[in-house]
Amino acid sequence: MTGVLNLCLDLNVWCAAFLADRRGADDTAAQSLVRIARTGRAEGMPVQLVISWGMLTRLRKVLEIDWRVPRPTVDPIIEAIAGYARLGAVAAAPHLTLGGMGLFPIRDIEDAHVIETAIAGNAQLLVTANFDDFVTTKSRIVEPGRIAVVETATTRLVVAHPFRAAAWLGRGLFPDPNMIVAPDRVPGLN
Repeated sequence: MTGVLNLCLDLNVWCAAFLADRRGADDTAAQSLVRIARTGRAEGMPVQLVISWGMLTRLRKVLEIDWRVPRPTVDPIIEAIAGYARLGAVAAAPHLTLGGMGLFPIRDIEDAHVIETAIAGNAQLLVTANFDDFVTTKSRIVEPGRIAVVETATTRLVVAHPFRAAAWLGRGLFPDPNMIVAPDRVPGLN
């Protein structure tokens, strides 16, 4: 792949990295992916974080309300994530995307917002631990529970589990969605 990889991390990736940091872990898949988003690089490949203000608002709610993390701790986290997007390879501010367009038959409105954000931000890779929630009639399953390609009229988006995405990006590789035919047939990964 040439150019910049536009990367969208589902909120469960940010949450998993937060929890791993809290328990003193230092090399989980989620932490690796957040590190890539933070630095804007994956083994020499430029990476641009794709995220929306709606996703950041939802993350704030999870941290403050659901997990009771104090606001003075949450504020810098949210500001930092927005900054990762603004300072990334392309320096794109978090996107303003409107959900509920009905383009993706996903039951969970928050998941629909995430996939719509990924597509609006021209992401090539959406990483989520809730893989099955993102499988739609517009998906081609490559590896059940791990890799799918979502096709729209104008784009192909790879949806991958954090373990797969961290392994790819940790080696500076990104599979072309046009080339993925089976998990053991990902160019550059065999």
